[in-house]
Amino acid sequence: MAILKKIRQYFSNLFKKNENVPVYGNCAACGERVYLPFHCNYCRQYFCGKHRLPFNHDCRNIEDWKNRISSGPATEYTSGMVRVRK
Repeated sequence: MAILKKIRQYFSNLFKKNENVPVYGNCAACGERVYLPFHCNYCRQYFCGKHRLPFNHDCRNIEDWKNRISSGPATEYTSGMVRVRK
């Protein structure tokens, strides 16, 4: 019975709606009002599509983004460009 309870709890947590996510928001970099803004996990602000990546909005925690461990192909930050190594 305990296993069924854990499974039920796991799946109920997957489908919970997060009430804190805004449907409309203003980009913290340019002020543009956008539908479903992107959330930066490093500075905790919302951005439009042009400023969604940390190096496009001058993220205050850009070093954390550069030093992250990626699960896919390695990415490099080179003079303002993101490059995927194969």
